[in-house]
Amino acid sequence: MGKAPSVVRRRLAAILCADVAGYTRLMHADEAGTLRLLASHREITDRLIGQHGGRIANTAGDSVLAEFPSAVDGLQCALSIQERIAAVNDWVPQDRRVSFRIGLHVGEAMVRDGDLFGDVVNVAARMEQLASPGSVCISGTAYEYVRKVVPARFEDLGPQRVKNLDSPVQAYLAEPPAERSTRALPRVHRIEFYLARRFQEVCRAAVSGIARAEALEPIDMAALGSINEASGLDERHLAQRLGISLARVRRLIPRLERRDLVERSDGLRLTPAGHKAFLRLVPLILAAADRVTAPLSDGERETLKELLSRIVNADEASRAVADRRRGQQ
Repeated sequence: MGKAPSVVRRRLAAILCADVAGYTRLMHADEAGTLRLLASHREITDRLIGQHGGRIANTAGDSVLAEFPSAVDGLQCALSIQERIAAVNDWVPQDRRVSFRIGLHVGEAMVRDGDLFGDVVNVAARMEQLASPGSVCISGTAYEYVRKVVPARFEDLGPQRVKNLDSPVQAYLAEPPAERSTRALPRVHRIEFYLARRFQEVCRAAVSGIARAEALEPIDMAALGSINEASGLDERHLAQRLGISLARVRRLIPRLERRDLVERSDGLRLTPAGHKAFLRLVPLILAAADRVTAPLSDGERETLKELLSRIVNADEASRAVADRRRGQQ
């Protein structure tokens, strides 16, 4: 029997269309860095779309098409996206910033197999083209739904000619009512110690979800990596590599042994199950690292690693000197 034909359904919806401004130029200048930053931004957009009751209908690398049950939900989501992304871009050089233009329109959409079609999509796309990077442009139809509900500032752009439509479409720029609620770190928190603590929190949050999925602690993943890299090392050397106490290592190794991830055979070694777990974790950890360092270029990432390595090595060297002095007393 042949496949049943797809059914086209119609429903009223608010359509959000977002696209990266200057995507080709950014990719040409720094492809890897642009893709990392875009992935970080897409995590923001996808999460906010879901939180505001939206559904992503289509994505094409640098663009997003989503539908919402109401124009209010769609505009609140669009403004939140631009606010969050602007906060991230504050820490990115001007020539590397990945910014979205967003358009919003309300109308009857045609839906087939989850994909959206019709004039409503066409108008939303044209509104997006009218928006400047980091802004939201909405149609007059959407404006009538949101103007008394969403606390935003609106600028009347007047009637705009839209491709494939005979009549002009009224357009408005929408902006948050006041300055962004997301601000830079307070000055006192820019001291190196505070920044190091916040950086540790960011990194820990990035890997905690990965660890939980494997019923592990973040330090367990570091232990697996160290044992994989230096198979056969003893507990004392593992403690030194991880920068934790020997007593803590002696608590975590039995936990990994009970999971059949580590065995004691001429030192500490990964079991076959431990090796498989480590291979599963590696791409997830690399992806998390990309998300954390998304605002940095490749050169800045290498500089960060070099500086962190120097601090860690200097600390280990000072600890070794202190240990020798205590041993001589």
